[in-house]
Amino acid sequence: MILLQPTRLHWIKDAGDDPYDLCAHSPVDFRIGDEVLVRPEDGDWTVSAAALRLLRTLERDHTPKASSCQLFPCCGHAMYQQPGELEVLVLDCDIGADFEVLHAGGDVQIKDATGRCLAVTSDQWQRAVFGFADAVQEFYEASAPKQPCSPEDEQAYPLFWQEWKHRRNPD
Repeated sequence: MILLQPTRLHWIKDAGDDPYDLCAHSPVDFRIGDEVLVRPEDGDWTVSAAALRLLRTLERDHTPKASSCQLFPCCGHAMYQQPGELEVLVLDCDIGADFEVLHAGGDVQIKDATGRCLAVTSDQWQRAVFGFADAVQEFYEASAPKQPCSPEDEQAYPLFWQEWKHRRNPD
């Protein structure tokens, strides 16, 4: 069993809806069976970036050494369109929670920094990731429309959601 969920979705100022804040935040509860990977007490994460990065793991491996981003980043400073790429680059700081997500046959292996390796089926992983992404998307849909403030964000923000929708509904 996988539990992967944001536990208290909010905007960074935590004082209500902010149309200029493009990134949703929340503590996260991430467990596989009895093994705890991320606890709500670990702090707030930028779950909008996390959801997109988790959606990417449905198609490919994620390894901290090969990636310039963490699965659960503390913050998201800016987003940029990458010319010729479907993916949007969301810049973050070096604080966060990261795991290897490796595909092996019909299974997905989650490895943490201590070397602990937990295996789930691809279907279980997909359901957990979709549930996490759907919770974040519902938070956005219940919020005021977002208003990007920089030219880079104006260009990248719609592409962020285009990539999200493509990965969430690939058919």
